[in-house]
Amino acid sequence: MQPQVTIIIPTHKRPRLLARALAHYLPAVRAGLASLLVADSTPEPFASVPEGVLYLHLPGVGFEAKLELVAQRIQTPLAVLCADDDFTSPGSILRCAEFLAAHPDHSGAHGHYLRVLRQGGQALVGPCYLDTHQAAITSDDPRARLLELSLPYIPLFYAVLRTEVLRMAFGPGHGREVFYASSELALGMVAAILGKVAVLPTLHTVRDIIPSADLAGARCDDLGVVSTDPRYREVYGLLVERLSRAMAGVTGLSEGEARQAVLDSVAGFVAGYCQRGGRRPFWRKLPKYGRRLARYTIPGVAARQDAAAQAAREAALAAYLAPTGPEARAELDDILAKLMRGPS
Repeated sequence: MQPQVTIIIPTHKRPRLLARALAHYLPAVRAGLASLLVADSTPEPFASVPEGVLYLHLPGVGFEAKLELVAQRIQTPLAVLCADDDFTSPGSILRCAEFLAAHPDHSGAHGHYLRVLRQGGQALVGPCYLDTHQAAITSDDPRARLLELSLPYIPLFYAVLRTEVLRMAFGPGHGREVFYASSELALGMVAAILGKVAVLPTLHTVRDIIPSADLAGARCDDLGVVSTDPRYREVYGLLVERLSRAMAGVTGLSEGEARQAVLDSVAGFVAGYCQRGGRRPFWRKLPKYGRRLARYTIPGVAARQDAAAQAAREAALAAYLAPTGPEARAELDDILAKLMRGPS
């Protein structure tokens, strides 16, 4: 049986993390359950590419252009992007693939996300993308789906998606749309344009929070800035126009109607997530400073605070993973063991 899913790992100047990611996904590849494609923009090629991995060495190629090239190389009906510092569950990938095979009106599927912060030799685990497990994209109307994407925002960058989503999102011209999160915006919008997106009761990805070498001093202005600042007018305009044409082509809307639907989705995201509050007055910060002072001056306070924080994390984690069943905890423990043995 031919694999139905391609696992795509974009990477840049992080060979130890790439080696860790390859070791995580290779068993599924060798079992014939998935294909594996690596897009590496590091100046020097990776030293030891395992057999069966399609390795694209693209030195100096920017992230958006890299994804435009990768989208044309996918040979399977489905694909999933996997960051080199994450552990996406092969079991979850396959369950998402089975779901999509049975639900042709869906363009994608994913599950629950966790993040890990390393502190004092410990792995502090907590829910990531809190809204994701509470919201799916369910409307039959593409315009309504674009709004569902934004409120609450549903990050789809690491979902299992139909290959046509990636080819349209990262289609010709995407390499010129260079601004922070443009690829994430394009992928989410195209997934919503082309179909519904399901959230399955599965542990999908464990995120290891490591700074990106891809950014390396680049600006990280959010969508509120990008959509209004003259500095981004050209590159942002290119993306909006390309997505509007895609929307019009899929739905039969006029380009004007399609463009408005795209802009409404952006506006919903900006209103919900990009508003900046004013500076808090000093008196509002006093309780925080008081807690810090007590922690370092009163015996036993630090230990009690740490124990309370750990108990709160465990309760939140248990509640978040409850729908995924007992096997998710065992899988999480296995991933955490790999994570703590690997690079930090």
